[in-house]
Amino acid sequence: MYKLTIDGLHKSYGDNKVLKGVSLKASSGDVICLIGASGSGKSTFLRCINFLEQPNDGAMSLDGKQIRMVSDKDGMRVADPDELQRIRTRLAMVFQH
Repeated sequence: MYKLTIDGLHKSYGDNKVLKGVSLKASSGDVICLIGASGSGKSTFLRCINFLEQPNDGAMSLDGKQIRMVSDKDGMRVADPDELQRIRTRLAMVFQH
């Protein structure tokens, strides 16, 4: 079982499609590095994983449990605020310029 699974994550800002179906599987203890040019969506991807930004489409699971999301005018958000807190306490991210 994977610690984190992301399947087909999409994020757009107006007509600008930043994430186009990004998927990822990470096991417990994995260290994953995102490398890419400026503006390629690295930070947006990390913000969507922690729901600091609302993805437009896709699915996520943490510890084998599907994260239940609902859609609103801004995209998809976690349906249960307690689950959002649980997600944020179980994931870590580091930004380095």
